[in-house]
Amino acid sequence: MVTPLPPGAVSPAASADALHAAVGEYAAAARAVNTWRAYRSDHARFAAWCGAQDPPESALPAAPVVLARYLVAHAGARRPATLARWCSSIAVAHDLAGHPSPTRDEQVRTVLAGIRRTHRTRPARVAAASPDDLRAMMIPLDPKSPRDARDRALLLIGFAGALRRSELVALTLGDITLDSDGLRIFIASSKTDPHALGHTRGLSYGSDPATCPVRAWQAWLQHRLHSPTAQPATGDPARTEPGRPAPGRPGTGDASRLLPAAGAFVAVDRWGRLGEAALSDRSVARIVAERADAAGLPGHWAGHSLRRGFATTAHASGASEVALMRHGRWRSSSSMRGYIDEGTVWSDNPTRRLGL
Repeated sequence: MVTPLPPGAVSPAASADALHAAVGEYAAAARAVNTWRAYRSDHARFAAWCGAQDPPESALPAAPVVLARYLVAHAGARRPATLARWCSSIAVAHDLAGHPSPTRDEQVRTVLAGIRRTHRTRPARVAAASPDDLRAMMIPLDPKSPRDARDRALLLIGFAGALRRSELVALTLGDITLDSDGLRIFIASSKTDPHALGHTRGLSYGSDPATCPVRAWQAWLQHRLHSPTAQPATGDPARTEPGRPAPGRPGTGDASRLLPAAGAFVAVDRWGRLGEAALSDRSVARIVAERADAAGLPGHWAGHSLRRGFATTAHASGASEVALMRHGRWRSSSSMRGYIDEGTVWSDNPTRRLGL
């Protein structure tokens, strides 16, 4: 977390170290932690390969011909999309170090394009969750179990909100509020919101209590309220967070008793004891996969199954592209369509009009 320097506290000599540290902190805050982790991992892989060559090659700065050979060495064994991601990471490393990026060289671009054409692969897709799938996942869940209550709320809010894993785990108790129409979810930052302007999305009550995200959140909140590790709010809850529910508002579950900054979804141990730390994005993927497996659902399940499932289900139900893009925070209709499952191939299919 970046700690702003107080106004008037900057002196040219004494604050040089503080300013240097602040520059690094603000630069790091420009991208998500997971993004930086992927960049470092990808460039470390490239550096290890360069060091293993005879003679060793420089990874930073790297010559275009070296990067081209690196891509060719992994063509076929790695998907073209993976190689393209590696190039993005290598480009960032060079940009930050003040070196020209070899990824912008025409030779590298041509080699990567040739790899894409030669090693065409069908995009690997995780299963898209449907309402029926979610109902199947809910059947074994015990409402008295804190872990089951958490997973139910996480699955249903993730699906209805079209949330990415990173967005789910970043939610705080103060980001989720209740009004007469349902839940208001404030997404402080996301992949398509690099400037962290934030978005508020509404999740309405479900017609089926078993898959209603609002009821699921209320049930999970009750476990949070009765947990010995619950973090109490301090001061006047009505003043600490503008737009947050005031104490005693009907239907809130008295969430104002909890610290608004506490993570919305926290760890639960085998004895049902709640932790204080928010879940990791990998935990979300594991929860989705485990609950799908317990329900006997076929296919490959991951955290992304919730977001893909929302897009597929909402599209099949007749939601407009404008509404889908707004709710799911997609920048373009083409990127949004990539989330729609092949299960929609029979929706308004023109072959039914051919008279065959």
